[in-house]
Amino acid sequence: MQKRVESETKAGDPARLLELRAKIDAIDESVHRLLMQRASVIDELIEVKGTVRDGAAFRPGREASMMRELVARHKGHLPIATVEHFWREIISTFTHLQAPYEVFACPFEGGEAAAIETARFYFGFSVPLRPLSSAQEVVAAIEEGGDRLGVLPLGGLYPWWQGLRNASIVCALPFIEAPDHPVREPAVVIAPPLADPAAAPISCWRVDGLTQMATGSDRIRVLAQAPYGTDRFSALVATTEDRSAVEGDLGTDLDIARVGGFAEPLEWPYRDTRQG
Repeated sequence: MQKRVESETKAGDPARLLELRAKIDAIDESVHRLLMQRASVIDELIEVKGTVRDGAAFRPGREASMMRELVARHKGHLPIATVEHFWREIISTFTHLQAPYEVFACPFEGGEAAAIETARFYFGFSVPLRPLSSAQEVVAAIEEGGDRLGVLPLGGLYPWWQGLRNASIVCALPFIEAPDHPVREPAVVIAPPLADPAAAPISCWRVDGLTQMATGSDRIRVLAQAPYGTDRFSALVATTEDRSAVEGDLGTDLDIARVGGFAEPLEWPYRDTRQG
């Protein structure tokens, strides 16, 4: 009984509350100062590198590495999706400061709102967002090149990946796979050729000429597929192996082309599977 009274007294202690609020204010000020310091470093980076164009500031491999480190060190009851979105906002904003770009998106199976929510979650509110009516329009816009990225759903009945020629897939969403993640609908980001491309551990392949729906295996993952022409199917598959894995599982008499790649998404709660 005495402990309960002491706890209630401590919980309502005005001096203690003021102390804790002062700590929060100090932390908030530190966060703000660090963000401004980061911006000044970006200014120096621009002076050294010059203003980059055609998505050169967008480095999906580095961003994936940064997110992996963030997830590995995260602890406590703060939702991982909150931390992810906060960090994504920072990364996207500072990338936009280096080289202004815009994001194109089309309706997902969940509608246009789902597409906008996904794009805003990953690219924030500082980057301009242009909704288009179809996946084909997004692919066409990114194929033109320039400072732009496209967010495309992996659902639907149209094989938009057949239109990838200059553009390619550079990352998969959601990057952090958590049971309560606010972004649940699978999607990918496409980009024009980047000035500083990095080899992705998972490669994506377009497979045309299938006479039936493709099935996954231990070597390949079917990301999406759709019919086209007469009794033909096109599949978008991913693998950590090379073209021979796709041919071995789906056939050698098919039209197969590499259309990009992405970093392995992370699962939450996090398990570090890297070998020591």
